[in-house]
Amino acid sequence: MDFSEDQILELKSIAPDLSIAQDGGYTYIRIDNLQLPDYCKPNVVNALLCPSQKDGYESTLFYSAQITGTPKAGNWNRIGVRILGEYWYAISWRVNSGLRLSEMLLIHLGALR
Repeated sequence: MDFSEDQILELKSIAPDLSIAQDGGYTYIRIDNLQLPDYCKPNVVNALLCPSQKDGYESTLFYSAQITGTPKAGNWNRIGVRILGEYWYAISWRVNSGLRLSEMLLIHLGALR
């Protein structure tokens, strides 16, 4: 999956430390040192954005750890999923299709509010 340069630059304005990788037929955008709100524990994590349909979701944001301390507990329905040789965690959170990468990321982060 290819992304336009303007979408990558827009995403880098939110999460500057990113790279693109493939695993199991899916394209992932790895975001290192993603800053989360102060109330999140931990409040800095690595993340994987899967911008394509997977497991019944239009897109998914995987975290390197389960996040606690959020105002409402998320439904962590994917725990310890192995992607790119690491274990990842995701909240059940639906977003619309057809979004830009930055919009996807911001909407997924809304699950932590």
